Amino acid sequence: MNTDGPIDVMLQKQLEQYRLFREQLAETQALAAPRHAPVITVSRMTGCCARDLSQLLAARLDLQVWSPELIDLVARDDRLRTEVAELLDPAIRERIELEIDAMVARQQCREDDATRALVQMVKILAETGGVVIHGRGGAFILRDKADLRLRLVSSEGRRLREVMRRRELDEHEAGVFMRAGDSRRTAFVRLLFHADVNDPRAYDLVINTEHLEPEAASDLALRFLDLRQD
Repeated sequence: MNTDGPIDVMLQKQLEQYRLFREQLAETQALAAPRHAPVITVSRMTGCCARDLSQLLAARLDLQVWSPELIDLVARDDRLRTEVAELLDPAIRERIELEIDAMVARQQCREDDATRALVQMVKILAETGGVVIHGRGGAFILRDKADLRLRLVSSEGRRLREVMRRRELDEHEAGVFMRAGDSRRTAFVRLLFHADVNDPRAYDLVINTEHLEPEAASDLALRFLDLRQD
């Protein structure tokens, strides 16, 4: 797989940041417990400004955002996935494989190679810590091992206006785009994880963005993290 281009540049930058993080962690473990770097998953209906919120949370908490595109890029490329996995201790990598086996046995995910690669990638990112995992069923993969599983919802009208504004589409085009995005995510979670993406029980916090800008939504998410850590 050819990964040359802007996405590969971003990916290599992230991999280098992870290497530095692991080196710093190893140096400080003997002196004091390292700062816990939270793991956040973000799920959304189309048109809820989830990418904006992910970037805000990352900036305010000094985290890295892993977009669906980057996650898929690594999960589908054995070389890149191995490079990320090697940031972890072999014992942790073995535990991750056992956890995936258990998920398959409990019918919490499909058994095919592509799904296993995706689940492995998300679990590796969570073990490394300090990440916002945007989409790709992160809440269903990590479950209560995530510090915050966030779901963004809003009314159809509010989301329609947002899609029209951001993508410069007319009302009909925006409606087709929005409904297709929602249907695609619903089918993705049902097919890979045998679950309902709209089930509120899969999340720690569901935020209705009808009257909230991303900055206010990020305040709510940070408040939840503060309460959970107390």
